[in-house]
Amino acid sequence: MLAAIVSVAVATSVLLRGRRVLVNRLFILFCANLFVHFLAAFFARFSGLHAWLLVDLAAAALLPVTSLLFFGHFLWKEPTVVRPYLRASYVLSGLAIVSLFTPIGLHQVTLASILVYLFCVLYLCAYLAHVRYLELSSHREQIRLRIFQIVMLAAVTFVMLGMLPGPLKFLRTWGDLVSLFFLYFLSQSLLKYRLLDIQELLGRGLVLMSVALILAVVFGVLVLWAGGSPEVSLFQTFVASFVILILFEPLRDKVEGSTNLLFFRERYEMRRKLDDLRREIANIIDLKQMTTVMLDTLYESMRFSRASVYFEEDGGAGYYLVGSRGPGAPTRIDVATHRAFFEQLKKTPTVVLAERFERLLAEQETLSDSEPSKEVKNAAQVLATLDHMKAGICVPLVGQNEILGLWNLLYESGAESYSTEEIARMMAVGEQMAINIENSKMFERVRERDRLAVLGEMSAGLAHEIRNPLGAIKGAAQYLDPAAVGEDASEFLRIIIEETDRLNLVVNQFLDYARPFQAPIKSTAVNEVVEKTLRLVSTNLSEKGIELRLELQDDLPPLLANAQQLTQVLLNLLNNATEAMPSGGVLSVKTRQRGDGRGSWSNAGGPSASLEIIISDTGHGITAETLGRIFVPFFTTKERGTGLGLAISQRIVEHHGGSIKIRTEEEKGSTFTIVFPCSPDTTRPTQDSALQGETAPGDKEIARAGLPFPDGDSKEGS
Repeated sequence: MLAAIVSVAVATSVLLRGRRVLVNRLFILFCANLFVHFLAAFFARFSGLHAWLLVDLAAAALLPVTSLLFFGHFLWKEPTVVRPYLRASYVLSGLAIVSLFTPIGLHQVTLASILVYLFCVLYLCAYLAHVRYLELSSHREQIRLRIFQIVMLAAVTFVMLGMLPGPLKFLRTWGDLVSLFFLYFLSQSLLKYRLLDIQELLGRGLVLMSVALILAVVFGVLVLWAGGSPEVSLFQTFVASFVILILFEPLRDKVEGSTNLLFFRERYEMRRKLDDLRREIANIIDLKQMTTVMLDTLYESMRFSRASVYFEEDGGAGYYLVGSRGPGAPTRIDVATHRAFFEQLKKTPTVVLAERFERLLAEQETLSDSEPSKEVKNAAQVLATLDHMKAGICVPLVGQNEILGLWNLLYESGAESYSTEEIARMMAVGEQMAINIENSKMFERVRERDRLAVLGEMSAGLAHEIRNPLGAIKGAAQYLDPAAVGEDASEFLRIIIEETDRLNLVVNQFLDYARPFQAPIKSTAVNEVVEKTLRLVSTNLSEKGIELRLELQDDLPPLLANAQQLTQVLLNLLNNATEAMPSGGVLSVKTRQRGDGRGSWSNAGGPSASLEIIISDTGHGITAETLGRIFVPFFTTKERGTGLGLAISQRIVEHHGGSIKIRTEEEKGSTFTIVFPCSPDTTRPTQDSALQGETAPGDKEIARAGLPFPDGDSKEGS
């Protein structure tokens, strides 16, 4: 009876909490088969009726089918190994059940045949577990499956020995108890979607039995204290408590879900959508598609009037808007402007709730005589940032010690109290988004590595195959006398020579990007390099009506760098800035040293002084979509660009131990900040780095002529 009750309790727990998948349904069918078998055996033993014995034997004859069905799908997703045995079990089980209703149905030979058939199939299931064990490559999973096999063999063996005549009948009871333990093990494995190890299994079992025993003892003590004697034994109370504990959690979840659905339908729907959303975005690789799905799912629920998603910019200076629903979301969130908010995120990277900080300010108003604390001042700044983003709750998308993005939501009816369960679900969605972002970045790095590998293989052959014909074309065009071919033809000759030079520059840039770093590094005066570079572009600035504002710090320390490569970086950025202002504007160039720890990080692991070169323009800015790709090789928004200018510049700066940070606003301009570490222990670039150090010959010729340097053309508007 205990085995029958626990069997139905375990099946019910899986039915209430488990996913509606085939393996769970087969487990419930297996438990139902065991329940009928145990219950019929109990009544057959105590009533002596042949009808109960027939039911018991029929259930035993069906057990091979239900056990093979369940264990086959439990061990394999596609149980092709089990199918031949399963077909045979259909036939044998059918014959066994039919034989029970014949004159030889209760003959000893028939009973023995059914039992032999049953135990053979159960041992076969244990053997199938061994087959699966040999297929696994994970040592940990092999250990878990070995535990599964041992417990199953113990249960089957104890029951079989207990059914034999002789002194081992007591093993039948132990077999039933081990069977119950095995059923509980299977149910927990289904609910956890994995096999439990022995430590977890024993821990759960002992906790369950201990609590059941305590409940049984408390019941007995209360009955005795009331002056009566319990009409049921302590063991029966223990069994009842055990069943209650098995069903407690799934019943609680089911009742809570039904209550929420009935009385708090809106909250219930929101939790369900958050769960569905987390599962859905886990299968989406494209970040734009992921953002669209997230925003549409929640905005269409009509609970949120505004929703927005921001991703971190390269360099970490701000966060740009990826997508939004509802009016008012700013296109960019600057980290420096909203420092208090981002310090709060770094301090507790969970969620930022507007209501929490509103409560702090309300408490301060009740103490109007006292001076506002630092915490209250920070709360006001955090609230100002949330109001700027049109958010009532902000979920940070946290990667490895880095905030990769922000997910903002605002309730349409004003302030909204979110339950702990809702916040936990939002955080789960945010964690999945962060995983997707990191995976996307990793994919881009792998793709970039593959692209560079191809470039390295192609570069030498490409240069040879292109430069030789180019030299011949240019030489032939220069050999022709413009006066002899006429004025119209001479214009075509000029175009041929110019386009040949331009194609030669493309080849040079390609080689710059593909060849290894070989440039000599020495102490360099940054201000001198900046002034020399500005002289090269001064003619271009005056022709376009661009005002130059120069602010150079006098006492800058020397920088370990290659002057030619630094010039190449500055020319790329300056020419991009001038092209962003075709109708004129203001170009600002500034150098400075920052030694307050806010600059770069030294190789020793702590903050060090940094040297910065800042180039700002008042052009049309960079769009959010373009901003994430401006350093990608061969990405360009220009008709005649190669998409290598900024990619080369970034690699030069990185191989000098620095970085490039960007701040931009559409129609207002952009600011590029080149940050170099200037501490004495800064590591010099290595010889085996993947960047060409010397400026290409064609580039030097243009620089000497005072013409614009080849464009840093993977950028729009800066």
